[in-house]
Amino acid sequence: MEFRAVTAEDVPALFVVRVATRENALSREALARQGVTEESLRAMLGSSHRGWLCQADGRVVGFAMGNGTTGELWVLAVLPEYEGRGIGSRLLRLAEDWLWSLGWAELWLWTSPQPGRRARQLYGRRGWTEASVRDGRLLMKKTRPG
Repeated sequence: MEFRAVTAEDVPALFVVRVATRENALSREALARQGVTEESLRAMLGSSHRGWLCQADGRVVGFAMGNGTTGELWVLAVLPEYEGRGIGSRLLRLAEDWLWSLGWAELWLWTSPQPGRRARQLYGRRGWTEASVRDGRLLMKKTRPG
């Protein structure tokens, strides 16, 4: 497995991963309704966002992105057949480290409020705490370590 920074050329492969996730699955159409398209993602990568990906078996199998302007962990997605291999944890750490390096004292993210969801469990194991539920989404936060 190889981990590296996301480039604009990786954007189509990121969409393949994002729409294939088991939890919080969103189609390309649903993402577009939220303003997330290949074009908008390239623009974000050129300004406010930065990301990392994992490649295995000749393809992108997971990625994470953060928003440096807000301190948000914006997305973490791993193909279902690659779950449970530590990919999500490593991608999460890479995004967190970048956001911490920008001076954020607290990071935040949105996830499903449903107990037992893999993402929610991963964030909890990595020190994220539940802050509130709004509009059917769980807001989690993490304070800068030590």
